[in-house]
Amino acid sequence: MNKKINFLLASLAITVGLFIYLTVHHYAVKLGVSGDAICSINAKINCDAAAASAFAEVFGIPVAVAGGVFSLFVFGFVLFLKMNWMQKSAQALGTLRFMLSIAALVSLVMGTISLAIVKVVCPFCTATYVFAFLNLYLGWSLFRPEEGSFRLGDYFSAYRSHLILLICIPVTSWLVAGMIQEQYGLTQLKQIIPEKIYQWQTGPSYTFTEEGLIHKGSDNKVTLVEFADFKCPHCKAASQVLDVFLKGNPDVTLIYKPYPLDGTCNKSMPSKGDGTRCTMAAWAICAEKQGHGWDMHHWLFDKQEELFQVTDLKTYFNEVEKDLKIDAKALAECSDSNETYELINRTATEGKMANVEGTPTIYLNNKKLPYGQVLDILKAAVKEVR
Repeated sequence: MNKKINFLLASLAITVGLFIYLTVHHYAVKLGVSGDAICSINAKINCDAAAASAFAEVFGIPVAVAGGVFSLFVFGFVLFLKMNWMQKSAQALGTLRFMLSIAALVSLVMGTISLAIVKVVCPFCTATYVFAFLNLYLGWSLFRPEEGSFRLGDYFSAYRSHLILLICIPVTSWLVAGMIQEQYGLTQLKQIIPEKIYQWQTGPSYTFTEEGLIHKGSDNKVTLVEFADFKCPHCKAASQVLDVFLKGNPDVTLIYKPYPLDGTCNKSMPSKGDGTRCTMAAWAICAEKQGHGWDMHHWLFDKQEELFQVTDLKTYFNEVEKDLKIDAKALAECSDSNETYELINRTATEGKMANVEGTPTIYLNNKKLPYGQVLDILKAAVKEVR
């Protein structure tokens, strides 16, 4: 019996650990600092997509936080039973079975949503689902009441402490989520979301072409347009947020329009630079002609710090060819062509006409979305459209 109880406690402890990781990852995604998560393997097996989906939070409380708090309470409940700090009564057994059943039911619902609606698999989330059913099996078969039978009315009399325990779980989840949000400034962010949504809704509408890098989604209701520069650190951060958002919302269309902060190819800039920002934009456009535009987009941002002080990008042709499997000769010819620079100038002119004042600037359905590179603001605005 003791071995089985210890096994259940160990299983619950692992469950808590999984939820702690998912909580950390959830807030890393919200803050745009998730990087390459170990549980994001490809487009279908991806915890970033799960964290960015509309189902990652319920009433503002991350599912990961609620799951962690819930599992911790269950762990404490089982520990009390093991140490005989609580009578192994029918009521105690009923409460334990109820909590473990709820965990398994929620896991079943979340798993179904992940597969049927979000259409991704989150490995760590899946692990919590498996452990939820393992915990249910162990808890259901392990304990036997010492005496009496379970009656629902007991929760309002002799065993009202159990009812208080169940009420404390969502309250504690709300408090923990609030403390985390306060710690990382997310409470203040939450307060400005309505203001930014209002500015977007009441702002002027602009017209954009489909020139640039296009991620074509199936939902005609939502189109994002981003103006960005490959040497802009804020644009790199925005690219990570947009990448995560698209993983969770693959039906959204995103058009990336190069907006080099260099007068060499962008007439709206007051002075000329060394031309590398223009070359990077040209590489992305030309790589797209070979079917690797987004690969180049990610490659340039991944190497941003390394390339920042480089003035002759031609030395990277061999590396680009090796890493992205593209024709470097064709890339070189295309990136030096007048046609490519005319396209860059056209997209830069579009940006100027749309009142781009800096990079990144993001538009949702042809209207500028202030702070559109912040995941919560982006999700809130898209929710208004759908």
